[in-house]
Amino acid sequence: MATTLIPPSPAPARQVSGEVRFVPIRANLMPDEVLSARQVVVVRKQVLLGLVVVLVALIGWYGLSWWHTRTANSDLADLQRQGLALQSQQAQFTPLVQAQTQIADTRSQLELLMVGDLSWKTMLTTLRDKAPAGVAVESITGTVTPGSVGTVSESDVLNQTGSASIGQLSITGNAPDKRTVAAYADALSRIKGVTAPLISAVQASSRPVTFTITAVITTDALGGRYATDASVATGGN
Repeated sequence: MATTLIPPSPAPARQVSGEVRFVPIRANLMPDEVLSARQVVVVRKQVLLGLVVVLVALIGWYGLSWWHTRTANSDLADLQRQGLALQSQQAQFTPLVQAQTQIADTRSQLELLMVGDLSWKTMLTTLRDKAPAGVAVESITGTVTPGSVGTVSESDVLNQTGSASIGQLSITGNAPDKRTVAAYADALSRIKGVTAPLISAVQASSRPVTFTITAVITTDALGGRYATDASVATGGN
């Protein structure tokens, strides 16, 4: 049992002789066991409150995680439905895709087959288009020697392009004068696949002047309609 003594209040300055004084005393008679029990109850309440706070936080975290998971699963389901819808739409174009694939395969095969071909239509059109004003092309004769690619011929002496010679050209026509004939020969030298143009004959005794120009055809002129490098015609001006 704990006892607390409270000191008496200060006595007044003057006291009457024979007066009886009472000293007030206050004591805490509460047992220590009761005080300890009360402290335990307080600590228990604080612990329980902390546990409730932690439990509420865990429940909130779990709810937030569940909501995020459900949202993600919903988005995934939407994307899967969209993917299935797109696949269904794509199936409608399967015949078109197959046709495009077949066309591409056929074109590739044609390129391989026509890579050694010479487009004479393009060649003849280009030879006529390169003629200067006043030049009239009367005839064009061209020959390509099969299997001549990779072999050395007499025409390779005149060929300085670095590409193998595969044939010959002979162009006849008339022009106003020799200068125009020379200009035409110079224009022929700038056609892709044509090199070494040579004025082999010219008749200037009458007007117009008649001429014959020979030239060498090189492998740069090869390439048919479907070949990748089918560009016989577009030499510089």
